[in-house]
Amino acid sequence: MPTRTARRTTTQRGLGWVHQQAVAALLRSLPDGSPCWWCGMPMYRDPARNFDQRQLQGDHSTARAVGGTVTDRLLHATCNGSRGDGSRDHLRPAITGQPVDAVSNRDDRGCWCLLEW
Repeated sequence: MPTRTARRTTTQRGLGWVHQQAVAALLRSLPDGSPCWWCGMPMYRDPARNFDQRQLQGDHSTARAVGGTVTDRLLHATCNGSRGDGSRDHLRPAITGQPVDAVSNRDDRGCWCLLEW
């Protein structure tokens, strides 16, 4: 059975105090019920009220993977994980009305390269 490693802190992931302060400021200014940029569902300061029951997370509109440094919006924790490096932003549920996985399945090679022998 694989050993589970401890989750890295924000500082260990290169985010640290500045990121934490930016997220705190965004949370203070968030009107409860504001729509999530990724999914369009309401966001709340109280994690129990969010659809994923988790604390909102700071997001970089220009993903860190492509050089973004500024945390400038909040997303649900699940949405932030789904967004990843931002390469699928055009597939976000707030635009398509579908979960990203449902849209992405159309690009699955198995759907178009398997031959029926």
